[in-house]
Amino acid sequence: MSTRWLVVVIAAVVAVVLVVALVVGSDDETATPTASPQAPTSAPAAPASPGVTPTPAPSPSTVDASSFVSGGDPVAGWFWLRDAAHVAAATWTFAPLPASGDLTFVVEVLATDDVDGARDLDARFYFAWGPAAPDPSGDWYGRLPVTLPNVSPADDPVGYTCRGTVTVPRSTIGAATALTVRIGRDDVRGELPPIDLHVAVNADSVKLRLP
Repeated sequence: MSTRWLVVVIAAVVAVVLVVALVVGSDDETATPTASPQAPTSAPAAPASPGVTPTPAPSPSTVDASSFVSGGDPVAGWFWLRDAAHVAAATWTFAPLPASGDLTFVVEVLATDDVDGARDLDARFYFAWGPAAPDPSGDWYGRLPVTLPNVSPADDPVGYTCRGTVTVPRSTIGAATALTVRIGRDDVRGELPPIDLHVAVNADSVKLRLP
């Protein structure tokens, strides 16, 4: 081979190498890079540790009366015991009774000293108990003079609400399985003086607390 042809061959080889180099470089610049996985922008929330919500102590259960009768003056869902003769009263009958133990009654009434009278007065009345169908002549197992504290909050516009409990000893009712209780301003035994304070009741005023 002559020197002239050798030079031509070498030049051609060099040209091919340069072209290949340019093509590879161009591919590297235009290739789309593969995205690397990104770290989360915030750590996942840890699961809340289980907590225990305290359960408030349940209020003692009560039972409504099976019947309610009142001779008071009806006013806005209440019956006012306020007659001049002090004989208007109200009765509630409960049956059956708990099998054992003393009987506790939850009592809520209104009290004042006159029509549209003073607020924040404690209620005073007689609480009697007897057979489910007591004899009006005085067939009662027992009676108590009761004072219930006034529990009206300061922002109560009326201020007549009084609430408390009355306990009837089991020993006073024998084997009775039903009981009638009475709220009045007169003593069913006629031994104590009448009470002048006005007292209002309704069907929900007396409830029997379960043991």
